[in-house]
Amino acid sequence: MIVFLSVFFLCCLCSTTSELSVGHDIGQYYSKINLYEYVDYSNVKFLKFNIYGPTTLANWSVTISNEGKCSNYFPKIHFDLQYGAYPLISPLNESFPESYISSRHDLLVTIFNRTISNGTVQLENPLIGTWFAMVFIEKLPMNSKSKIFSSDCNLYLTSWLDYQAVPVLLTLTIDQPLSIILSNNTTFVYTSYYTTTRNARLIVLSNWTSDCMVTISARINALPSLFQYDYQTTCQNSSCVMELDQLAAFLWIYFQITVNDSTCQNTSIAGDMLIRFQDDIQHIQSYPTRRIVRSFYYDFIYVPLHTNSSTHSIILSQYNASIYSYEFIVDDRNIGGTIHFDFDTQLKPFNISNMNVSILGCLSKNQPRRHHSCENDYKILLQQNSLTVRSLPYPEMGLWYLTLEYACNDSNNHCDNATMLVNFQVLSSQCTRQQCGIYGVCRIMISQQNIFSACTCLAGYRGYGCTDGTYSHVSRYLPSVLFLTLSNLMFIPAVVFAIYNHLYIEALVYSFNMFFSTFYHACDQEIRRFCIFKYDGLQLSDFIGSYASFIVTLITISFIPRSVKIFLFMLGVLTCVVINSRDRFDNIQFIVLISITFSFTLLTWIVISVKKRRLQLTRKRLVCICLGLAFAITGLILFAFFETNDNYWYTHSLWHMLMAISILFFLPQKKGQGAHRKTSIELNLNVTSNQSVGVVNEGAILPTTETNNQRDMNTSSTA
Repeated sequence: MIVFLSVFFLCCLCSTTSELSVGHDIGQYYSKINLYEYVDYSNVKFLKFNIYGPTTLANWSVTISNEGKCSNYFPKIHFDLQYGAYPLISPLNESFPESYISSRHDLLVTIFNRTISNGTVQLENPLIGTWFAMVFIEKLPMNSKSKIFSSDCNLYLTSWLDYQAVPVLLTLTIDQPLSIILSNNTTFVYTSYYTTTRNARLIVLSNWTSDCMVTISARINALPSLFQYDYQTTCQNSSCVMELDQLAAFLWIYFQITVNDSTCQNTSIAGDMLIRFQDDIQHIQSYPTRRIVRSFYYDFIYVPLHTNSSTHSIILSQYNASIYSYEFIVDDRNIGGTIHFDFDTQLKPFNISNMNVSILGCLSKNQPRRHHSCENDYKILLQQNSLTVRSLPYPEMGLWYLTLEYACNDSNNHCDNATMLVNFQVLSSQCTRQQCGIYGVCRIMISQQNIFSACTCLAGYRGYGCTDGTYSHVSRYLPSVLFLTLSNLMFIPAVVFAIYNHLYIEALVYSFNMFFSTFYHACDQEIRRFCIFKYDGLQLSDFIGSYASFIVTLITISFIPRSVKIFLFMLGVLTCVVINSRDRFDNIQFIVLISITFSFTLLTWIVISVKKRRLQLTRKRLVCICLGLAFAITGLILFAFFETNDNYWYTHSLWHMLMAISILFFLPQKKGQGAHRKTSIELNLNVTSNQSVGVVNEGAILPTTETNNQRDMNTSSTA
């Protein structure tokens, strides 16, 4: 469960001047952090901020800027704050692996809109220590973006922290009374206490010279208020008592003493506070551990302080009233991994029947807690003769406690001499035990000098450990590979047709496109890849082949001499190489290049038709070109407006097939083929006629016939 802190969230269109500048630290200023759309944690950026002293207000100033064409791009931008740990959220409603504890303490989720250029996140009485901000862009639905007409838009975030430290001059010491005066111009005062004794239960006694109602609020590692506190008591009849649970060592506890009655605020109230140990109440004995570093980042194992055994073994029974608690530390050396708790329980003796023996456990930060006072998500139940695993991803910094206690028959403890042997390990790892399920890869990421492990998921799997298969598409892996690769075989008829009509350059370009598109899509797979060389090279070759096929086809159907076409072929192919090397994903440059080439081809049609004073395209040829345009435009529409990540495998395959089919209608037949056939027929007819007339007229008829046929051939060749 996400805990929202008390916060005032102010967003304005112009910069605001903050009065809290005392705590500004240049190390906490981040300029122009490039933001990315969230797919998994490898796309987020982590920013680290430190609050070094108690304060009543902290300001995180946020400035959002952009570069590129962003007029139609309005995403939501996250600036999520977490105390002592990397924020752990599920922006896409991903599920966590089974047995993982996903609830957090002191997590604040803040979402900005790109239209807000400046904003401020204000946090009252923030906890002292390290805060982490996670920034990213919420992923937009695929159907909200046009593939061809979308333009690049880079978003940047600049942020800094300002706060004003509040001096706390009064400090409590064990068994030493502290005098406090609430004067007429002071309605509250702060005091503090620093825990130095491990696992001490404390009691605070307070006495006042007035019967006015005085409220004492206490908070760990932060200034308290009437609305933000860990403990609170009201002093009536001039005295009161506040009991504090066992706390870890090295914690600051801050107290606020406030006069509630307005009629008492005009007079001075004197009193004293005394803090002491509660020795008469049984406390939980904790056993410290130490970390042993192993092979990888975040690869630790916690062992008892004075042993080298990696496994903890304890025996609990109804006659053993002790409660076992193990203390382990989490700091910046392992907040980017996952802490695992592995339990193995064995009931002894085994011949006892009708018995329900269990171990009740609790995970808690800063203080050991028993099961009945534990947070629900952090409770652990160990059944007899079972294996149990619990995991804590991106753990929060601090001293943590694993507390175990015996229970049988619903805590009635009527289990004769039954005992439970518990063997357990506490260890840390990257991701989910150095891996990310079957369809994921564990990576070590660095963001603004913050190191963390994150899973990059494959085949539609999602979540912290790539275990959420809600949108998995593993089942369509084989069909998608076959569709995307074999659909390129539709270029074979176009290649054969081009060779038959002596269009060898065109045939070469189409073969190049077919070859590299096939092997690029065989390599562009998440699960199993087949790459004949580097992925980037295959992708670049595929893009160049696709662009060149468009350019060469349009130049081929223009009315210009073949020698000029060959020159334009080379110019077009080199242009495709240049623009794809510059930015192969810039669709605008593709549209511009195709528009220029199509306009040139159309111009040649118009010029030759005007020059010959008749349309040079026959009706049959015009119908073929229109059919080719219909196939090509249909493919472009599918590619531009209907292709998404989910339907990519079949819409892109249709795009391959439609483009290949359109080439068959665009390419002209062999030049002069019809004229040669007509010449042969006329020559045969003339020879037959001349034989009937006589030999005398042969010399006069044949030259004239050859001249006319040669003129027809020249005309056909020009068309």
